[in-house]
Amino acid sequence: MEMPPPVGVARPISKDLAVLREVTGRIESPQVIALRPQVGGTITQVLVADGAAITAGQLLFTLDAAPWQAIVVRSEAEIARAEARSNQAKLQFERAKKLVADQVVSPQVYEDAESALRIAEADVAATRAALVSARIDLEHTRIVAPSAGRIGQVQAVAGNLAQANGPAAGTLLAVLNTVDPVDVAFDLDEAVWAKLGDQLRQAADAAGAATHAQTAAAQRAAVRAVPVRVGLSSETGFPHVGSVRFVDNKIDPATGTIRIRASLPNPAGKLTPGAFARVQIELEPPRPVLLVNERAVLAQLATRYVLTVDDQGATAFRPVQLGASIDGLRVVVGGLGPNDRIAVNNLSKIFFPGMPVTAVPADMQTLANFPPPGPAAPGAGSADSPAASATAAGSAGSATAAAAEKATP
Repeated sequence: MEMPPPVGVARPISKDLAVLREVTGRIESPQVIALRPQVGGTITQVLVADGAAITAGQLLFTLDAAPWQAIVVRSEAEIARAEARSNQAKLQFERAKKLVADQVVSPQVYEDAESALRIAEADVAATRAALVSARIDLEHTRIVAPSAGRIGQVQAVAGNLAQANGPAAGTLLAVLNTVDPVDVAFDLDEAVWAKLGDQLRQAADAAGAATHAQTAAAQRAAVRAVPVRVGLSSETGFPHVGSVRFVDNKIDPATGTIRIRASLPNPAGKLTPGAFARVQIELEPPRPVLLVNERAVLAQLATRYVLTVDDQGATAFRPVQLGASIDGLRVVVGGLGPNDRIAVNNLSKIFFPGMPVTAVPADMQTLANFPPPGPAAPGAGSADSPAASATAAGSAGSATAAAAEKATP
């Protein structure tokens, strides 16, 4: 009698998996700064190259300072004149005060002297304020970077006249983008928002508190609140981890989605504003699930099924409901138990459900058969021994993984 064909069998892998949603987003700069002069003048120096990395406070451009330096000198002279007038008015006031006490002059003379003193003191204050303003204008001839980042194409050319900001926008010199940290902006649909709305609001509030507190513990708490993982199109997986920092105040009625922003550290500058990003967000905390290798799942029209093998080697048709995919494995939502044995290789030898096979323990992850036990190993079990079955079950236990659920349009 012909022996039944050998078929590798394995039990589902049991793991703790979180329910995740994968959506698309864009890397954005949290601060886009248009550099425009606060005062007008001729550009004398351009001290930055196109696309250069910039540090906070770095000098980028200079304007001709001579006209503004002259205004400072004139303001200083006006202060000196105002102070001299104030001193003269004070002497006249003291003289009138003494004379009116001796009834040598009328009270009106005293009152006029007092008023003249107050006016002179006000003139001193006004000229000092004008000097402060002139010095600020002089300082504005040096255009420095307000924050660290990377500059775009430099629009300024030495010798050109730059217009100051006013009723009309001033001359655009360059645009500076902050690049560490960066934001990833993405949209969530109403179904996800219904599950995570409160949690996302709390995460954004926690991120704001962490920004103000600048404490590592607060920042870690913000990341734990709603984990957001990001991967670029050129990367495998989601190597960048950030935290939600902004949730829009309304759902867009045109798209039925709400805009979310998460902050990502970017010390190496690998995340470039404008780049496409894959965003993974956790919908539910980790829970025990069963996984099977995708190659062990068969299809009959719209039905997905596996072939189970009982202790006598008989195969059986078993419809299953599948969930997310991760690393070549599929989450089994329903239809299987943790102790079911599934045919995982040599499936072409099974011509119909119910056909007998010779069960050979295999690995669910790799689909490779386990080597048979050596003949000299004392106490070694058969190919279908409890030890082999336990190994075939994979890492059944407390391992934690993440499954990516593709966002449905």
